[in-house]
Amino acid sequence: MTTTTFDPREFRNALGCYATGVAIITARTEAETDVGVTVNSFSSLSLDPPLILFSVAKTANILATFQKTAHFAVNILSEDQRALSNMFAKPSTADFTRASYRRGSNGSALFDGALAHLECFNFQQVDGGDHIIFVGRVESMAVLAPRNPLLFYRGAYGTYERNEVPPPPTATRLVSTTEQVIRI
Repeated sequence: MTTTTFDPREFRNALGCYATGVAIITARTEAETDVGVTVNSFSSLSLDPPLILFSVAKTANILATFQKTAHFAVNILSEDQRALSNMFAKPSTADFTRASYRRGSNGSALFDGALAHLECFNFQQVDGGDHIIFVGRVESMAVLAPRNPLLFYRGAYGTYERNEVPPPPTATRLVSTTEQVIRI
């Protein structure tokens, strides 16, 4: 195996040129404790079957919790959720008593004000260098009221601006006027 070495800061700066969305991954432990962590490593993986992925550093104190949990949720954040993102950026500062959320069908926290929720089965875990990659099979999802997303670019938050935010596609079941839910 050939190893190429880069200055870690320069490599991180290059990767920071790719704007990403921001999400909080939540789970509920067997001891019924809520856990959550902010990630920008979230990505779609497959439409059939419906798979997503995110990664957690091997040094993160929350890693073992996600390795053991059978289910988790992805909360895709809107531009007005910067404070929530900051609070969950370090799992040790995550405080569910300061967040507004409801309990999802798999037990995970679903934050109010998010753009979308994805409830997932912890389908696979893959070694990814200094991270573990978690692959989730989406079991249910909700696309919520249209808002601008919270973005991360070159080490700072930002948002996407356009003339009009289109409504989400029509769902199979309308739960309320502000929430559309699709069950898979």
